[in-house]
Parts: sequence; structure tokens; C-alpha cells
Amino acid sequence: MNSFSYLQASRVMVLGAKSPVDRRRRSLERVNKELSRGNYETALSLVKQLKSKHGCLSAFGSAKFLPKKLDMTSKSDLWSLIDSVSTSIESVYVQEDSVRISKEEETKTSPEEDWFAVVQHESGHFLVGYLLGVLPRYYEIPTLEAIRQNVSSVTGRVEFVGFEFLKQVGAANQLMKDDRDSRMNLSDTQGNISSKTLNNFSCVILGGMVTEHILFGYSEGFYSDVVKLNDVLRWLGFTETEKEAHIRWAVSNTVSLLHSHSEARVSLAEAMAKAKPIGACIAAIESAISRHQI
Repeated sequence: MNSFSYLQASRVMVLGAKSPVDRRRRSLERVNKELSRGNYETALSLVKQLKSKHGCLSAFGSAKFLPKKLDMTSKSDLWSLIDSVSTSIESVYVQEDSVRISKEEETKTSPEEDWFAVVQHESGHFLVGYLLGVLPRYYEIPTLEAIRQNVSSVTGRVEFVGFEFLKQVGAANQLMKDDRDSRMNLSDTQGNISSKTLNNFSCVILGGMVTEHILFGYSEGFYSDVVKLNDVLRWLGFTETEKEAHIRWAVSNTVSLLHSHSEARVSLAEAMAKAKPIGACIAAIESAISRHQI
């Protein structure tokens, strides 16, 4: 082969080659299609393949849990944040609904501020789940117009593959309410999930509240996340002491994760604010973490 032919062949190879970013984009489009069809396990398998075989999604499932008995007091910058979030959670347990509502009414914010807070809150859930290897399957951010019209039924949410057990928790809670006057014991509705699933869920459900504390120094509303976590722990038969220790550990993990990946969360929030598909949100996370590592 002469030099001219070699150069031509090399040029064809370069033009035909796919960059890692292009490969990731095309693969994530497939993930989007599977999620839109409700093929959640297939979508999850694709994401796992992208991580293990191609290395396109290095951040997925990259987070490691902190040891259960780790002393965080040495990390003074995080300790105060952990303490603040834990105090907010405790306040949810002791306050009546009427008290919560009256406190929320005291804080006057604009629709734009409310919308911004919702976006940040949901990005916290999304990012923590992704870093722990829990694939978001759907998310919703209310429009600014809906918030301006004060539509109470409109709220943000993120759903994940692998948290289907929440339907069982809801059914058990309803059964307990329906049989409040009977002799039914809590053990009659007690459930069971793996410790990994519980640990993942506990951190993911706290991701929104922790994000608010990081950005604003406090959390207004969103009490349903804490109530949902409490319902799950009660469904699993946790004692009050066990619940307190587990929640404190989950708060520490979530604070550490979000504190370490602030740039990724900002990029993710920008994508979610534009209602971009799950694949584009994932790409935003991966790109931000890649830039941070360079």
C-alpha cells in the first residue's frame, strides 16, 4: 500500500470511529426507548452493560456506603449539616399536621423560588439514586405556571427501578388503618427486603431534603419523604432505637455523597429543569463528574 492509499484508509477509520461520548449518547437513546415502553429491567441491563463493558457510565453505582459505626465528628464541615438534617427529620415526627401547615404559611416565597426549590430537591433524589446504582425510570417537574396557579396536586417526583416494594408498604399501611379497631398486630403486615435495597432507598429518599439543607440551610415542606421512610422502617419491624440509628447513618451517607458531587447535581438540575429525558440527565451527570476528575 502506497502512502496516499494509507492516508485515505486512516482517514476513513477516523471518520467512522465513534467517540466515547457519541457511543454513550446513542446507547442512552436506547435506554430512553426501553424506559418509555415500560421495559425497566431491560433499561437497567443496558445501563449496567455500558458501565461494565464500555466504561461509558463510570459514575453509575460508583458510590460506596460509609461504615455503620463511622465517627463523622472529625469532619466538622459535614457534621453540622448532618446534625441539621437529622433535627429536621426529628421535627417531622413530633409535629402535628396543623403545626406544619401553619409553619409553612409563615414563609412567603415567590412561585419562581418554589419552582427552583422543587427542581433542586428532585435532582437530589435522582443523583443519589444514580450514584448508588439505582436507575431512575421517570421524573416529573411541575411547570412554573402550575405553581403560579397554586395547584396543590402538582408536585415533583422521581421514580426508580427496584423500589416496587413501596406498593406493599402502602398496602400494609392501608390495611392497618382499615383495621385500626381490630386486634391486628404490626407483625401481621411486616415485610422483608434486602439490606442493600433498604440502604439504597433510605439514602435516595433523603436526597431531596439534604439538597435543600446544602443550598438553603433548611428544608421547607417535603415531609412526605420522611413519612415514607418511617413507614418503610416500621413495615420492616424496626424499633424506635433502630430507626434512629439507621436514619442517622443514611443522613451521613447522603450528605457525604451530595457534598462530594455538587457540580454533577448542578448539571443534573439544569437538565431536569428543561425536562430532558432520563438519558440526557444521565449524560449530564457523567460529563460533570468526568470534568471534575480531569
